[in-house]
Amino acid sequence: MQTDLADDACWCAALRLLDGGAWEWAASRLAPRVEAAKVRGAPIDACRECVVRVLDRVSTKVVVVYWCDATSCRYGDQLWRVGVSRRRGRCALSGAPIKAGDVVYRPRQGRPRPVNAAAMMLASEVERVSPG
Repeated sequence: MQTDLADDACWCAALRLLDGGAWEWAASRLAPRVEAAKVRGAPIDACRECVVRVLDRVSTKVVVVYWCDATSCRYGDQLWRVGVSRRRGRCALSGAPIKAGDVVYRPRQGRPRPVNAAAMMLASEVERVSPG
């Protein structure tokens, strides 16, 4: 029975990614089984793990990042720019806490907006692992 519950959670996660938020409608159709999965297991986002690597330094303010999150997106060569954090968060490289006012790198904004647009990396961590 545990496999069925895990399959429902995976199915809902897949629907969320494919439908861009309209997954709530589909999840409501599976509500009894999904609720059982939430009671027995961890929430879907609690298991989220990303692979993040700094691949190259383009300039003093821009780095190229490999980002892979199996639940939402994969960017093979995403540009990240340095800036100042306007909010609290967690460093995608180290998991260290980020405070408002810290120097951070964020994905370059564009159209369409990157899925990981809210992600940040502490500049000190980027400098530590940056090639060259």
